[in-house]
Amino acid sequence: MASFRTGKLPTAILVRNVFRYRGIRDPSVILGSAIGEDAALVSVGKNVLVLTTDPVTGTTSDIGWLAVQVNANDVACRGATPRWFLCDLLLPEKSNATLVDTIMRSVDRAAKSIGVAVVGGHTEVTPGLKRPIVVGYMVGVVSKRGFVTSHGARPGNHVIMTKTVGIEGTAVLAADFPHRLQPKVGVAVLNRAQKLRGLISVVDDASVALQAGGVTAMHDPTEGGLLQGVWELGEASKVGVTIDESRIRILPETRQMCSAVRIDPLRLMSSGCLLITADKRKSNGILRTLKEHGIPAAVIGTVTQRSRGRRLVTVDGGVKEIRPSERDELYRVIEQYREE
Repeated sequence: MASFRTGKLPTAILVRNVFRYRGIRDPSVILGSAIGEDAALVSVGKNVLVLTTDPVTGTTSDIGWLAVQVNANDVACRGATPRWFLCDLLLPEKSNATLVDTIMRSVDRAAKSIGVAVVGGHTEVTPGLKRPIVVGYMVGVVSKRGFVTSHGARPGNHVIMTKTVGIEGTAVLAADFPHRLQPKVGVAVLNRAQKLRGLISVVDDASVALQAGGVTAMHDPTEGGLLQGVWELGEASKVGVTIDESRIRILPETRQMCSAVRIDPLRLMSSGCLLITADKRKSNGILRTLKEHGIPAAVIGTVTQRSRGRRLVTVDGGVKEIRPSERDELYRVIEQYREE
């Protein structure tokens, strides 16, 4: 039996060996595990609790801050307000109090920046670990009429993307491998890339888009980048999607970093970018409202019938099928540099 590579488990394994094990049937569960759905929905009285969990494993830099942000993003994509955060802090042997304080200060800073309370978790020194890992859990709340899923996209909807692709991956590469990358891209590019970490939250993106009206689904592309996010959104909604590559915003520092290490920016970890599907009659209003709040966004494609597949129209006019990513490009670079 083949062993797994770093990153998310293959889709087929998730469906066959993970999602089928759901414990008891609970009528309060509105939405549980599914491809493209990153947060569960549970009915509690007049409201809905939104629950999600995500670890930070692909970097050692500012992992507490990242854990809060990526979990808050999943909750925000449900149309909910992130409220309560818990984390498991797993430490390698010979760790000390300074490391714990550094990580938890980072958690505290991130939580305060988005109005979240840190309410619990677990800490331990774990045998066999080579570096610390933070596993985050975020809980939010939304009204029963206010939640959004990833499976609401319908043929004819516009696909809107906020900000730019590869935000998290670019920032992680710059933070974790500065000495490797500086000779290839220069100090100025490296410094700008490191600052992209400040764009990783999509809490405002989601809230503003919903205020504008017309949103049918939301999903934040993380592992596997924009194209994986598009595929997951299509899979969750059981629709086709056509994306125009020429409309996808890629920052110069992301292009230069990806070129330096020979990876595809469209397959690079993209926390900070939000995918929105919307009624095409409302998309201009959503774009205008996002712009008024200082959030760049663009229509990058259209939702189609499932029979048309998921396609990327390239800048040269060609057409490529969008398939699920085998792994995020970031992991290829991590493995390469750690082996050298």
